Amino acid sequence: MIVHSKSREKRWVHRSHNEIIGLYTYQPGEESLTGNIYLGKVDKVQKGLGAAFIDFGQGKNGYLHEKDFPQNVEAYHAGSPPVPISKCVHEGQKIIVQVTKDEIGAKGARLTAVIEMKGEHMVYMPKGHYVAVSKKVDDENRKVLRRLGNEWKRPEEGVVMRTNASGVKEADLHEELIALRSLYERLQKVSLRAKCPSLLSRQDTFYEDLHEHLKKGGGGKIVFDEYESMLQVEEMCGEETKEKWRFELYQGRENIFKQYGIFSIWETAMKKVVWLENGAFLVIETTEAMTVVDVNSGKFTGKDNLEGTILQTNKLAAKEMAKQLTIRNLSGMILIDFIDMKKEIHRNEVIESLSEALLSDRQRTTIVGFTKLGILELTRKRTRQPLAASLTIPCSVCHGTGRVMSPETMAFKLERELWECERLDASQIQVEATQEVVDVFAGKQGIHLDRLQNALNKKITLTKITHDHPYYHITKII
Repeated sequence: MIVHSKSREKRWVHRSHNEIIGLYTYQPGEESLTGNIYLGKVDKVQKGLGAAFIDFGQGKNGYLHEKDFPQNVEAYHAGSPPVPISKCVHEGQKIIVQVTKDEIGAKGARLTAVIEMKGEHMVYMPKGHYVAVSKKVDDENRKVLRRLGNEWKRPEEGVVMRTNASGVKEADLHEELIALRSLYERLQKVSLRAKCPSLLSRQDTFYEDLHEHLKKGGGGKIVFDEYESMLQVEEMCGEETKEKWRFELYQGRENIFKQYGIFSIWETAMKKVVWLENGAFLVIETTEAMTVVDVNSGKFTGKDNLEGTILQTNKLAAKEMAKQLTIRNLSGMILIDFIDMKKEIHRNEVIESLSEALLSDRQRTTIVGFTKLGILELTRKRTRQPLAASLTIPCSVCHGTGRVMSPETMAFKLERELWECERLDASQIQVEATQEVVDVFAGKQGIHLDRLQNALNKKITLTKITHDHPYYHITKII
């Protein structure tokens, strides 16, 4: 792991066997709100949506669904019918909420009223109403941890035992639960005196994410370019995590990413086309609604029969797509248009390849399956903005479409505007336009220009200018 924290924008890269498997960027003012806890006010209750919109002081209201209230968590685990939103909150009510997903595009942040306090070995929920244990814990330890959670928690509380809780001393686990409980009680006291809306608890996403990856990672080397950051991360880590990782401080003059040959990796990660090692390629298009991926055989023709070539390319594309999901932080609905496969067994092999490649992904991804059109559907849990959304803004020329008006379209538009000048008491019209628009508008040897001048009985003067896209402007009518 290579960490750059010297500048205001902090970045780090996760690399395994000389292959990039994760890119992370944290810009000042653009930090993720996920995990932050706020005192908010209910701005509007929408019975039809079964949700409330909460003013939590971040400009755009957050979205709080009725299933994310403690009452409905309790009802779910008791097998009772859900409590409608109108009985959970009312407009103007103050409420403590936590961000579970950052706002994306026009959608506000997703909130929950079931607060989670994360510890080293467990997640404490003051009003969670249930006990759960990580699926990665073996059966014997799972029974022990579940028993301890049920013994220690109060009736309204919830506890989720993490994977690394297995084998930890009971006294240490109990002490951690008490500390998390005390932390929430202090937060509640602060909320009684705080203005509404206001921030009650902030997650330092940069350090929290680093710490989380170190805890769950298999170990290796982590290199920092700033001593204070290295020290802070070391202090966050327990002895078990420190044993797995070797901490190093980079003191060279060159940028740390240049030193490791990955300086331009962010630009590469946002390109539409991703080449595969066999000459095939992916085309990745992200919209607000979904991400669409097209698999193309490209230069790869293969040595076997056509079916074998297609299967080999699709399996390779599946593995690369799993990597791109992580690198680009793609989420929500994802559709992959693989090269058409006629045999069901081949489709299953592609799904298997994708599933295996996704095992190292920390976000939950659900593979839905192939549609009747042969497109693979999957969804990936959304928490933070995609890489492109956090580093780029819509183009001022094309307004985010990726396309601009052609010279022909602009030339014909100019012609329509000039026809509107037919009855004006004027003898000359002056126009500025780019070379390509002038060429289309005037035609070969100015044939179209002459025709229009005769029809309008006006002199049209064209002045060529430079612009970043096909453009014209009528400057004077005299």
